[in-house]
Formats: sequence, C-alpha cells, structure tokens
Amino acid sequence: PSDDDDDHDDDGQADSNNAAIKLLNCYNQEHGLSSKTSLTISKIKQYMLTMCDRRSRERNCRSYTSLGNLMFILQLGGPTNGQVRHIDNMVPNLQICLYMSSECPSTVVYAMDDGDGLPVTNANTLIDFWERQGKVAPGTLKEVLIRHGDTKLKSKHTKYLGWSTINLQLLCFGKLYQPVEYQLGLQTEPGTTLLAGGNEIHAGPPTKHSRMFAFAIGVPEDKEIDADDDGQNEEDVLNGDDIGKNDGEVQYSPVLFHIDFCCLLFSMLDHEYKTSDKEDSVREAKRFLVEVLVELIRDYPMNEYLLQIDQERDDVRTWLESILSRIEEGRRVDSLVEDAVQSDRILYTPDLMKRRPKKKKKKPTS
Repeated sequence: PSDDDDDHDDDGQADSNNAAIKLLNCYNQEHGLSSKTSLTISKIKQYMLTMCDRRSRERNCRSYTSLGNLMFILQLGGPTNGQVRHIDNMVPNLQICLYMSSECPSTVVYAMDDGDGLPVTNANTLIDFWERQGKVAPGTLKEVLIRHGDTKLKSKHTKYLGWSTINLQLLCFGKLYQPVEYQLGLQTEPGTTLLAGGNEIHAGPPTKHSRMFAFAIGVPEDKEIDADDDGQNEEDVLNGDDIGKNDGEVQYSPVLFHIDFCCLLFSMLDHEYKTSDKEDSVREAKRFLVEVLVELIRDYPMNEYLLQIDQERDDVRTWLESILSRIEEGRRVDSLVEDAVQSDRILYTPDLMKRRPKKKKKKPTS
C-alpha cells in the first residue's frame, strides 16, 4: 500500500481494509502498545523526514519536506538471489529505506570504476569510456552519437522509449556501463535508515530469510536548483521541472538500458546512412553495439530480463532468451549476434515497425 502526504492527512489509520494498517495494528497488539506508544504511519513518516533533515544538515544541502510512494515491502521466506544492479530515475528526489526486521540485509549500493577517466554522462564520455576499455567504436557510430547527443528524440525518432535526448538519458543512466569498483551492503536492525541519491546504482540483496522495510521517496521543499552555466544541471534530467514524476517508475539495469539504446541507434543509423555505399559501415556499427550487449549479458545472465520486456517486443525477447540459453550451455553466440545485426525487427521499437510501409503481397501466378 502506498501513501502520499498531500492526499492523506490522516494517513488512513482508520481504514480497516488497508493491509499496512492491519499489519501495524497486529504489531501494536502483539506488543501491548498504547495509543501513545504504538507504531503508526504518521510516526514512520515523521521518522523518515527527520532522517532527511539530518542528512541535509550534515551535507549543507537542500531540505526534503514531504514524502511520496510510501509503502511497506515484505519478502516472506527465502532464500532469494537478489536483484541485478540498476538505477531508478528519481533525481532530485531521495530514496529512503527504513529497515524494520531483525538482521535485515540492506539494499546493496555500488561504487563504479571510472577507469582513470570521466564517468559516463554523455555521448562523448561513453565513446571515451569504450576506448579506455579497448573497444574502438566505429566512425559511423561515433558520428551519430556526437551529432545527435542533444537531438529531441520524440519528435524525430521513436516515441516508444519516452527518451528526451541521448545525453540526458546517459546523464542519468550512463554509469551502468562502468564496471563495479566495490559494493556496500550491511546487516541492519530495525530503525536503520538508508538514504540514497536519485540515480545511485543499487540492488535488492540476496537473502536467506524473511525481510521487511518501509520505502518512500523524499521530495525537496521546492523545485529550485543550483543552476550551472547553462541554466541546467543533472537534477533537471528527464522530466523537466516536474519533479513529482521522478518516482522511480523508470528503472534500468545495464542489459535493458543497452537494449533500448540499440533500438534507438539502429533506427538512427538506418535513417542517417540510407545509401548502399554505407551498408558495410552501418553493419559494423550495429555489430559493435550487439557485441557490447552480449558482453553485458555475460556479466550478469538472468532469465528475469525476459519478464521485464513488454509482450509486444516479442522478437527481442525471443532473441535474448536464445542468448541466455547458449551462455548457460557454454555455446557460441556468433550466429545470434549476426541475426540481431541483420534483422529489421529484433532491435527496433514497436512504433517504428508499425510505421513501416507494408509489403504488398505478390499475386499468385496463374
């Protein structure tokens, strides 16, 4: 059950059908707590905001005065494998996890390795990062990335992904390409609170037993930001001035991010280089992108990716399932790489495929 401050001043504490309220009432009765000492939604929210205030004072940064998407998250039993590392788009909001069960493993937070260079935050730093990794991006791909880093994508290319520009998307999610330098996860006791920035890389931990925590989004007191020279900074990232939309619903792991990036870039390459003399260079660029994708899949192969791809993207889901199967069996994937490079369906978004002119059926010869 979720709750927003502005919509529920009484926190629904009298709602007998609310599962969260039932859980709290059961806890309070089990421990014989009075109305003054009982655990309530209001007290949990106040505790979270107090922790946000403490963070703001210690870092001398903006205040967070309200909460959104408050929910209890329960995992019953175990063991579980944990999540693949990912980023939730929440900038400039905070992620708040208040752990409520004993010996509760915390969310795992990752520090990424910049490889003695700049972190990946735009097209130029992505190209530079690839080259530091020994992957030389083909010239055709470099041209498209640099030329169209700030192109408005919805008006010119695919609307399906909901991306604004390549550079803004990489500003939020580009760190996913980088290798992990180290990770931090703790065993916590009830009351321990994790506050994380809106685009930190993290994952739910592997567990052996049941686990419970309260989650919420900390929303800043206003939409004012400390602007840099161009009037924007990374807190403007994807949803313009509508901070409330950055609620973590947009979430990417490295594999799923690069699949969508491939879908965008394949269509851009087709659009930019239509002539027959460019066919080889376009195939080279596509092959590079697919090989990067296979490397990301090998780093963390898991069938759960298939559940996170929309039903209407059946071609890429089937292809990904075949890749995962071959990796698990220790077989080569070269032919599948070539399938993706040559296909006009696997790494394309549904809206682009629907816009293609339908091929006329040949009349049967008499």
